[in-house]
Amino acid sequence: MAGQIFKTFTRFVAAAALLLGAQLASADVTGKWAFSVDIMGQTGVAQVSLQQDDAKLSGHYSGQLGETDFTGSATGNDIEFVLVGSQGNVTYKGALQDDGTLKGTVDLGGMAGGTFTARKSG
Repeated sequence: MAGQIFKTFTRFVAAAALLLGAQLASADVTGKWAFSVDIMGQTGVAQVSLQQDDAKLSGHYSGQLGETDFTGSATGNDIEFVLVGSQGNVTYKGALQDDGTLKGTVDLGGMAGGTFTARKSG
């Protein structure tokens, strides 16, 4: 009886670990994205190329802030990357939505903040 309970418990733990691992796996956001940004009522657009390698994110930003390469991270559906510039850092934090868009916030070094929505463009 105790052996059967142990076997059942072991199977349960293994199944739970598999499910948890699947939930923590990152959705792949690799590709070209068209970002629409709203910062305190001022709108702008940017083209962002993302390359994801497990939890590591890298890419290239081209928009109103100029052009720059960046690095970041991806965990589950969440992403974060930072544009490092001479005027300060700009941090994008967001999540992949069920409809395939990325949505989140943008922080201009604590001076101002806003939101963004991005759609795959290629």
